[in-house]
Amino acid sequence: MGDPILQLKGYGYAYPDTEGFVFEGVDLEIRAGECHCLVGDTGSGKTTLIQGIKGLLAGGRQVGEIAFPANGRVGVVLQNPETQLLADSVGAEVAFGLENLRVEPELMPARVEEALVRVGLEERLDAPVERLSMGQKYRLIVAGLLAMEPDLLILDEPSAQLDPEGLALLLETVRELKKAGIAFLLCEHRPEWVEGVVDGFWRLDAKRVELRGPDFGEEAHRISPVVPGSGSGQEAVGVRELAVEFADGKSLWGKLSFALGRGEQMAVCGRNGAGKTTLLRCLTGFVRPTRGEVRILGAEPRPEALRGRVGCLFQETGRQLFENTVVEEVAFTLKRLGMEGWEERVRETLVRCGIEGLADSSPHKLSYGQKHLVALACVLAPGPELLLLDDPFAGLDAERRGRVLGLIEAASEERGTAVVWSTHDRRSPPDGLQLILDLSGR
Repeated sequence: MGDPILQLKGYGYAYPDTEGFVFEGVDLEIRAGECHCLVGDTGSGKTTLIQGIKGLLAGGRQVGEIAFPANGRVGVVLQNPETQLLADSVGAEVAFGLENLRVEPELMPARVEEALVRVGLEERLDAPVERLSMGQKYRLIVAGLLAMEPDLLILDEPSAQLDPEGLALLLETVRELKKAGIAFLLCEHRPEWVEGVVDGFWRLDAKRVELRGPDFGEEAHRISPVVPGSGSGQEAVGVRELAVEFADGKSLWGKLSFALGRGEQMAVCGRNGAGKTTLLRCLTGFVRPTRGEVRILGAEPRPEALRGRVGCLFQETGRQLFENTVVEEVAFTLKRLGMEGWEERVRETLVRCGIEGLADSSPHKLSYGQKHLVALACVLAPGPELLLLDDPFAGLDAERRGRVLGLIEAASEERGTAVVWSTHDRRSPPDGLQLILDLSGR
């Protein structure tokens, strides 16, 4: 048993202007060389607990104690890596922490490259950060922290951003660094991937943290790789010989072709950086392909012409939320489209998404997963003809993941909505899934 790296004694936190605590009476100890996993439902307070441990909570009420050894170094990777990126290039991002630690310049390149190898990020040091996918950005943040040699590394939902290859590399890294005395705290909705390296499972439930055994739920259903050909019925999406090239000459996909009919569903799979988000942006008209043709609902996609007909949910849901309350957020598009009876439609959508209890809450103060559900409600409410969902299950527990799958199925069956959703995790496809596009290796 190593020395304690983190000790929580009776810890609790309440947000400003609220009476109740998010959690209270939390007792938790992590020793050097241990890995602990914290699970809990969406919105239970896992991220808030992480922020409290790191000292990132401003205001509010905190009770109890949080103790680290003198000069203990704690690294945290939050669910949305966009909030932690500081530099323009891959190498500069990883080296940023080393510069603040006053590491000798001649020692930095080796530590930077070693950290990038550990997370499997095969990019040039001068590669622009803005070109990376969300999963690659998550790897980049992890690499930057590993280069700083932390005593405790806290990772918030790595499975929400990393593909299976990235998780396997991270698992091996955890095994190696545990031997060197580094401690880990992982927050997960899907803890099965950490089996074998975890020394303790904890559940945040009913505002308290309790030691539990691992609960991996039902066996995951895997999506089989099938390349779609042409959709049935009236075409909603048509892609022919599509290619996107970046300024440095790097190309995505080569020549990509598929079709999706109205009322059909398609899953776009692929590793981090395979181009899933870029493909969805091509379908909305936000990204123009270098070669090939895209037709959405019978025409070339132009964002201004697709308002109300196409609903888009992107990974950075925080950028899609701007109103003061959840009700106002969901109602915004309906009122702008001049829909009658929008109040009832908003109420119905909130209930179907399971977030009616958040109606008067600020969307900006919700958890990562709750923001995803609010943004999903916003794109579902107008009843679009086509739904484009970029990793719609990120940050969701098993119950809410099942609810989202049900919403996708209902939109397809009840309204004839065509659905394209991306994922790097090949599990639990809807029963009505017709087509699967695997971008890995294209």
